[in-house]
Amino acid sequence: MAIFVYKAFDRQGKISEGHVDAVNTQMAQKKLRQQGLYVKEIREDIAKRDRELFPFLSKLLYRIPRKEIGLFARQLGTLLGAGISLDEAISDIWEQCQNRHLKKIIAQIKEDIIQGKSLSEALGAHKDIFPVVYESMVKVGEATGSYEPTLVSLSDLEEKNAELKNKALTAMIYPAFMGGFSLLVILFLLTSVIPQIENVFASFQSELPLPTRIVLGVSKFVRSTWWLIIPAGIGGAYGIHMFRKTIEGRKKWDTMTMKIPLFGNLIKKVQVNRFARNLGVLLKSNVSLLTALEIMAGASSNEIFKQELLKAHQDLREGSSLHMAIKNSKILPDMVKGMISAGEASDRMAELLIKVAEVMDNEIDTAVKSLTNSLEPLMIIVMGFIVGGIMGSIMLPFSKMTEFIK
Repeated sequence: MAIFVYKAFDRQGKISEGHVDAVNTQMAQKKLRQQGLYVKEIREDIAKRDRELFPFLSKLLYRIPRKEIGLFARQLGTLLGAGISLDEAISDIWEQCQNRHLKKIIAQIKEDIIQGKSLSEALGAHKDIFPVVYESMVKVGEATGSYEPTLVSLSDLEEKNAELKNKALTAMIYPAFMGGFSLLVILFLLTSVIPQIENVFASFQSELPLPTRIVLGVSKFVRSTWWLIIPAGIGGAYGIHMFRKTIEGRKKWDTMTMKIPLFGNLIKKVQVNRFARNLGVLLKSNVSLLTALEIMAGASSNEIFKQELLKAHQDLREGSSLHMAIKNSKILPDMVKGMISAGEASDRMAELLIKVAEVMDNEIDTAVKSLTNSLEPLMIIVMGFIVGGIMGSIMLPFSKMTEFIK
């Protein structure tokens, strides 16, 4: 079904705007007339179509911050807990929502519920906005009648995942800034400073030193091929993207990134943290272990860990325990494996996994600080070495000329 944006007026002449889903424009107008609305303007909403056809581009064009998704879950849980009916609660949230893209999604969810769908089914129709974990946990909440704690848990999960993402981004900001700044300085020297000095070298009778000739050659190459930098960067990014679209490509890429000094350890900790917290929340919400593990495998951004979880899921189906299924994991540390084993033995799996996530929070904080403290002097040394090398090679002929005069 397509989604249509409409502007209509009722019998009293009051103008209203909203969204309606239908097979085509005629069916959309018919549905609105049945509601006592007379269409003034109507057009297809292309946002949903674009999200389905161009998922990467749509994340930029129709961006919905995860914190707003978490706020939606918390508000809905609170309203339902206060005894307000589901359709009224969603209508209230729709009226308060400021993000126009999320507002469209909420309108579609409301329409699905009016037509008789459950909340889990309505959320499941928007997996690009509400991951599978929403559908699974809400489905359990529907079965047990515990909407409020389920939705609040989802909101807490969004906040924790956002916090984890911010920590990972914080670790990347400094090296990215220093790397970009260093590149700009080097390009400035090669394209602006060295060409001016090159004219001076033209009057030299003797052959220039090898380091100087190398720097001059690099400068000429950069100046003559500068127009290739942007296409080469786009081509390289596209090549990496296509490489990572294959399973083997993702495996090789993830293996390489986890071996990067300083960063690799942080990447593993982030994966473990997300796994422990999400699995703990799923189990705490009475989602079955098999379903929870399947969800975690589908949500994993690391292909190596994803394959480990899929194998563990298969082992569980064949009757294995979880701690035996993940005993050979290269991502999960022994501490986590031990906590899972203890959780199975004491029937406190969810509780212990959430405690593991809290421990990993502290370890990630420490790792980020250690990474920042280690990279700061390292980046300065590398930048000083490169810039100093360029300037030294330029000054070398003048030094030799001074010695010759003496």
